Amino acid sequence: MRHLRAINVGNMRVLALADEHERELLARQLSRQGWSIRRTSHFLLAWRAKVAEEPLSVEQLLAHWLSEQESDNRLVDYLQQELVRDGWLQSEADFSAVLNALIVSFEPTAPVRAWRRFALNTFTQLSERIAQGPASIATGSETIAAFATIYRRLLSLLWGRSLLDVGCACAYWPLLVARGGHCSPESIVAVDRRAEALRLSALLAEALGLAAQLRLEQRDLCQPAFLRLGQFDTVTAIHLLEHLEESELPLALKQLLKVTRRRLLIAVPYEEQAQACYGHRQVFSPAKLQFWGQWCLAQLEEEAVYWCEDLCGGLLVIERSQQP
Repeated sequence: MRHLRAINVGNMRVLALADEHERELLARQLSRQGWSIRRTSHFLLAWRAKVAEEPLSVEQLLAHWLSEQESDNRLVDYLQQELVRDGWLQSEADFSAVLNALIVSFEPTAPVRAWRRFALNTFTQLSERIAQGPASIATGSETIAAFATIYRRLLSLLWGRSLLDVGCACAYWPLLVARGGHCSPESIVAVDRRAEALRLSALLAEALGLAAQLRLEQRDLCQPAFLRLGQFDTVTAIHLLEHLEESELPLALKQLLKVTRRRLLIAVPYEEQAQACYGHRQVFSPAKLQFWGQWCLAQLEEEAVYWCEDLCGGLLVIERSQQP
């Protein structure tokens, strides 16, 4: 069997295999060495106790045989469906670390190039599904399909010449706006409080030739410096609020309203239980979203309206009166 280069994540090693034949060779070798083996649709998971260590710990190995073309947000789905649901990777830190190792495993000697491929593949999938319409959106990766549905609706709600996206993550949404021709704001700004998210956003923007059309800022929504960004015609917060504590919502919404000149678009997932592996700290329901919509209207001194929609979870739209 050829030499395999693994990515180490704590007590887990993550490695890419050539094919299912190599998977079976590895499984037999590990079994002979006393490892416990579990196969899923996309992974071979193996573990054994480190008996010589105190306190007793478990050594783990995660192998896959995915192609480079599958390095996109489908990896998030695979981890969630095949590991998280069975009790593995319960914390946000563990999930993020293993996802990073999984992406890098396609090209262990060039991690930046591996992440660039992941981001480009995901962006391409999103673009194709949005362009082809709802029938295409409903197929493929659950995560990509859901966000393509959200982005398609948000494109129809864009207003004005400036856009602020708060909690941009990989900046797929503002880059879709910049490239798509659906709307061409004179100013597109994407912010996130995580430096690593902004680095990936910059990498994708450069790969798409859109770096000059997107301004990236490291800002925390709940800090006073956030307001120095100014006002924007449309402000979006897409699957951001569930990452905040319930007690932070009033301040976060006040900050969002202050930077919104005309239209605030907030998308949240509906969950029965907060997904800790994604860093979710609270759950939303239609009734809860309606409550916060009414709350936002009460904060505004001028005339405004709001409405909620079902959109792979919920969408809250706050429409301020048109400014003179």
